[in-house]
Amino acid sequence: MADRKNQIIEAAIRTFVRFGPRKTSMVDIATEAGVSRQTLYDLFDGKDELVERAVLHVTERNLADVRDALPDCTDLSERLDAYFHGTIVRSFELLEGAGDAEELLSGHGEAGRQAVAESHRRHEALVATILEDREAGIARNGLSVAAAAHFTVTTVMGFKRGATSREDLGRLLESLKAALLLLSGDGA
Repeated sequence: MADRKNQIIEAAIRTFVRFGPRKTSMVDIATEAGVSRQTLYDLFDGKDELVERAVLHVTERNLADVRDALPDCTDLSERLDAYFHGTIVRSFELLEGAGDAEELLSGHGEAGRQAVAESHRRHEALVATILEDREAGIARNGLSVAAAAHFTVTTVMGFKRGATSREDLGRLLESLKAALLLLSGDGA
């Protein structure tokens, strides 16, 4: 049952990216997933639940990949690169061809907006973990690790909307990394 739900969520992600959540129908998702519309409704309440599940699925997949990469990182710069690549760059690339990227980023409806907010909380928790061994340097600059994590996530989420190209995104992320390294005492 979990495999079938994941298959449907992956199909929903593909259709939401292709058409945008508003223009995606349950028939589109069922067709993409290779299931009947009835099966879709047997497993999910509707499109709003699928948007919510899609947001959280992408979040967990990306954050798990970052967590897997972190043990191989030797310093804060590499940990930040792993986070940026595994989450922000990956999401930017997914959204580049999206039918309605803004609607995807906003979460579409209330359930989706709540899922986006939960996604941001999960990102902040991971970034706090990435920064925790630099707590003393961050504190010397008047911030807590939690505040630095919140700043980082709020900033990078804006990059997904504001970056004009993959190259522009790379420059923005390098600038943020330099600021975080200075903040933490690693970039003096």
